[in-house]
Amino acid sequence: MCFYLFIYNILLLLSLLLSLPFIWKKIKPDTEFPSGFKERLGIYDKTTTEKLKKQKNIWIHTVSIGEFLSITPLIKKIQEEYENNIVVTFATKTGRRVAKQKIGNVVYLFFPIDLYPVMSNAIKRINPELIVIVETELWANLLHIARRHKIPVVLINGRLSPFSYSKYKKFRFFSKRVLPLFSSITMRSENEADQLISLGAERKNIQVVGSMKFDLAYEMSQRINADKVKESLGIEQNREIVIFGSLHTEEEEPIINVAEKLLKQFKDLLVVIVPRYLDKTGVFHILNGRELNYIRKSEMPSDKQYSIIVVDTYGDLNNFYAISEFAFVGGSLHRWGGQNPIEPLAFKKTVLFGPYHWHFKEEWRKIKESGGIEVSDYNELYKECLRLIKDSEERRRLGDAGYQALLKNTGATEHNLKVMLRFIRQ
Repeated sequence: MCFYLFIYNILLLLSLLLSLPFIWKKIKPDTEFPSGFKERLGIYDKTTTEKLKKQKNIWIHTVSIGEFLSITPLIKKIQEEYENNIVVTFATKTGRRVAKQKIGNVVYLFFPIDLYPVMSNAIKRINPELIVIVETELWANLLHIARRHKIPVVLINGRLSPFSYSKYKKFRFFSKRVLPLFSSITMRSENEADQLISLGAERKNIQVVGSMKFDLAYEMSQRINADKVKESLGIEQNREIVIFGSLHTEEEEPIINVAEKLLKQFKDLLVVIVPRYLDKTGVFHILNGRELNYIRKSEMPSDKQYSIIVVDTYGDLNNFYAISEFAFVGGSLHRWGGQNPIEPLAFKKTVLFGPYHWHFKEEWRKIKESGGIEVSDYNELYKECLRLIKDSEERRRLGDAGYQALLKNTGATEHNLKVMLRFIRQ
């Protein structure tokens, strides 16, 4: 083991030991704790172990459910081309639980701790012929052990937020040793590719293929029928709907203020509010203090009179994008860096957003160029909503332009599939 890897393992072990009280407090009530803890140590049940050792497998690691959803079209294509097992690992139990409901015939596990003996055992048990990392995570032991066993590791849909780039720049002595261990890297944009090269990646291993989120949004939109969604929710087909999606807690009250002003002018308007974090939201408390009729999505359909829907269920955001006239995407009017702005485009909806959108900077740039509307504050958001409600032709024009931009940027999934198959079929 080289010196820097030895230091990396010591520091990682110390940080885990120091974090134990916090970790224990969080996982103690978790009924999945025993099996989940073993998986994080690279120890799998007998059935899984027997299944994996029979043949070589593809191991895909994705941290969050958002990343997993972005690669679901890719996983389905791999299943068409590849007979062996696909193993997908997650950092969180929520991600694993939701993923199991989305795609079958996949082995879902927790990602093992990146300590040398743990990762070595996990790689031995999972038995991969290819390891795929989604977006940008640098696990030194995984990469070194894979290189030692001649297992290719590819990074797909790579991206670097300003925060991530700044963080890795401070530890360039680490990144310049780890990044060359990737067999191939696909990035979303030229700018992010250049940043990764400055951190130590090799230019010859990098391809710029765009974002798979465009492919996912298009595929998903083909499965949703707006009229049927309205019918299932008991909403009149001709009722106009405005959605404020993925709102962070700091945005909730100002957005409700905007909604309240709009509803005073347009009595039949229906406003949809989608909190980003249901366990932290203050929307219900705020609405209970106002003279506004609202309903929870979980109560629908209902004979109740309402002018606001609060989406209190998971997985319904796209259904509401489909039935809206236009959409505001949250996380962008406070310094959170924005949320995924692509999904409304797939339904030909005009997208409004605030000035803070560095998490999806390349996607936001393309949306802005194709007619997306950036607002500087809540007052400007109100004025733009007012304008779009009154001007259906402008809504249609901007929505069509955004949809064409989406179509123009699809294709990353096929590029990433070709990269993966190149290593599987060597």
